[in-house]
Amino acid sequence: MFPQWLRYLVIAMLAMSLSGVRALGSSPAEDRLLRLVPANAAIVAGIEDPHHGDQSGRLLIVTHSDNVDLDDWIALVGVDDHQEADRLIEVAMPSPRGELADHLILVYGTFNGRRILDAAQKSGGVAGEYRGVPVVALKPSPQEQQEMRETRWLAVVDNNTSIFGTPAMVASALDRYLSSAAVDAELMKRLSVLKPDVNCWSILTMPGAMLARHIRPGLLDETGVALFGNVTSISVSVHYGLRERVDFAINTDNARAATALAAAMDGHAHFLPVADTMRTRFQGVTAHQNQVRGSARVAGKDFDAWLAVVYAQLSIDGKPGGQDVARTGMR
Repeated sequence: MFPQWLRYLVIAMLAMSLSGVRALGSSPAEDRLLRLVPANAAIVAGIEDPHHGDQSGRLLIVTHSDNVDLDDWIALVGVDDHQEADRLIEVAMPSPRGELADHLILVYGTFNGRRILDAAQKSGGVAGEYRGVPVVALKPSPQEQQEMRETRWLAVVDNNTSIFGTPAMVASALDRYLSSAAVDAELMKRLSVLKPDVNCWSILTMPGAMLARHIRPGLLDETGVALFGNVTSISVSVHYGLRERVDFAINTDNARAATALAAAMDGHAHFLPVADTMRTRFQGVTAHQNQVRGSARVAGKDFDAWLAVVYAQLSIDGKPGGQDVARTGMR
C-alpha cells in the first residue's frame, strides 16, 4: 500500500510516515526517475525511505501546487489496493503562466495502471493518449478550484512509473521516457554536491530575488534577503540517524557574495529565523569560490518536534497557480 503521507509545512516541510515504502538505500543521483525531469526545472525535490522508523518528518522544498498534485495523486491511485511507492520526485518550473506555474510529480513503484486510469476516467477524466501512451486529463474538482485551476494529465507507464501534473510537464517527461534520455546535465551537476547517505533532498535553481518572492514573509529577515540576493541555486538534503543532519550547498554569482554569506552563517542563525527554531547552529560552514557549504544537526528525537514548531510558526495558506513555496494543512 502507498504510505500515509502527511501534509506539508512551510517552504520546506514534508511530513510523512514510511510504513509502506521499501528501503532502497542508493545515492540520490542513482534515482531512475531523474531522467524524466525536464531540463531547466526551477525546483526538483526527491525522497526515499530513511531506513529507520523513529521519525515521521521529512524535509522537502516544493510549491503548493506540487503538494496539491500529491494529494490528488494519492486519491487517484487509492483504487489500486496493491500499489506500492518507492520513490517520489516533485518538480516546478517557469511557464508563460508564471515563474513556478508548471508542476509535476513522478513516482516509481508498482501500480495497476489500467485500473488507476479507468477509475480516473470514470470519476470525470477524459481519456486520451500522448505518443501512444494512455493519459487521462483531469479538471480540478469544484472543491479545489481555489487551489488548482488547470487541467492535469495522469499517466502510468509500464505499471511502475506514475506521472501527474500540468500537460506540458507530463508531455516532456513522457518524451524523455520514450527516448531513454539521460539525466539533464545541469541537474546532475547539482546532484553531485549531495552526500550519498541522504534520504531526501531539494534543489532550487533560481535567482535569490526570485526565491525571495516565493517564500513566506518572515522566513528571512532584511539581512537574509540581502545576503540571498546573489544566490543562483540552493541544495538542501537530510540524513536521518541518531542526530539528523541537514546539509546545504548555496551557489552565488560571485566569490565575494559567497564569503559574506558564509561569514554570516558560520555559527549564527539570527538572520534565518527558521534555523533558530532548531535550537542549533550551522556547522562546518565554508566558502570555496562561489559556493557555500555547511550543515546543522538536530537530535533524532527532537526532529519531528522541530518540524511541528516550524509548521505552527510559519505555515501560510497557499495561492492558486503554484506561486508560493509553501503549504498548510497537516494530518
